[in-house]
Amino acid sequence: MWQARIDSDLAAALREDSAVLGLSGRTEIVRAALAMLHQRAAEERMARSVTDFYGDQPVPLPVGVRRARPVDGGEATGAPS
Repeated sequence: MWQARIDSDLAAALREDSAVLGLSGRTEIVRAALAMLHQRAAEERMARSVTDFYGDQPVPLPVGVRRARPVDGGEATGAPS
C-alpha cells in the first residue's frame, strides 16, 4: 500500500480533474495518475535509448518522412513539403 499527503488546493484540483475525466473516487484518480507517470517514464526511457544508441549522429527519420525545409530566417517548419 502506498500513501501520499497532498494539500487541500491540489485535492480540490484533482477532484475537478477527475470529474472531467470521468473518474470516480480517490483510488481511480491515483491509479490514473500512476499509469500516466509510468507511461511518461516509458517514453523517456525510449527517448534516452535512442539518444544513447545514436550518440552525436543525427537520428534518422522514419521511412517516408522528409526533413522540413527552412523558411525565411532559416527556421524549419513541420509543414509538408
